Amino acid sequence: MHAKFEGPGVLFFASDNDDAEPMRGSANILQMNDRQLTKQLFEQLADGGVVTTALDMQIWGDYYGKLTDRFGVQWMLNCAA
Repeated sequence: MHAKFEGPGVLFFASDNDDAEPMRGSANILQMNDRQLTKQLFEQLADGGVVTTALDMQIWGDYYGKLTDRFGVQWMLNCAA
């Protein structure tokens, strides 16, 4: 990770990403602690975008999903169980 921002109830990580479109070369991870808020934000970011991993409980035990929003920005949202 190349950047980390922290606030109440959320951690935001960003890194450069070699498979992103030119000038959109970042991948963003939001680590959240509210499952309903995670779902709401995921749905808003997915509107007009492409979901690559459906938001659901994953094998490591967290609520996680991955998408590319309508602007070509890649997002991963993770909420610890």
